[in-house]
Amino acid sequence: MAINCKVELNGFLGSDAKIVNHNGKSFVVLSVATTDSYPVKDEKTGETKWKDKETVWHEVLIFRPQVTHFARDLKKGDAILVTGSLAYKRVKDPNGHTYRQANIIATYVEKLEFPRQDELSV
Repeated sequence: MAINCKVELNGFLGSDAKIVNHNGKSFVVLSVATTDSYPVKDEKTGETKWKDKETVWHEVLIFRPQVTHFARDLKKGDAILVTGSLAYKRVKDPNGHTYRQANIIATYVEKLEFPRQDELSV
């Protein structure tokens, strides 16, 4: 299988993993949120703080049995790393306009653990 567009995504789950059964086969759908941020220097204090940009939602589809088995246990709020490729499907909105929607077809999913900042020893 050729991969035309490799995707690597770090984000947080917006809901528990959803198992879908279709034509006798099952797959997992994940809703993943990503938010970029950038540094902003406070003019009064000189302190640098991070400001968030817009949150973007991504639909991730998992078909591989090994990955599907693992992904079933993912819960809302989990931080994850997804590797896969892009796939496009035609979608029609309520006004009848057709557009292409990108989905990520995952080949690898890993749950990430982030320690709380106040628990880190310096």
